[in-house]
Amino acid sequence: MDAVDHAQRLAEQDLQRALDTNKAKFVGQDVDFMHCLECGVEIPKARREAIHCCKYCVDCQELIEHKAKHYRK
Repeated sequence: MDAVDHAQRLAEQDLQRALDTNKAKFVGQDVDFMHCLECGVEIPKARREAIHCCKYCVDCQELIEHKAKHYRK
């Protein structure tokens, strides 16, 4: 195993740990949206399963976070 493979494995483990931590914070019924509240595109099942109460597709979520970061300054 070379350094790149090792780095990839560590990144995947970090991501899985973060997703598990996020899931552990929430108890109760999930209210997941099938479609993005911003643009109406269907949210992939994997994203809905990974993110509790997912409301936005990846593109819209990134745009929302970018705007929030911009306005904090």
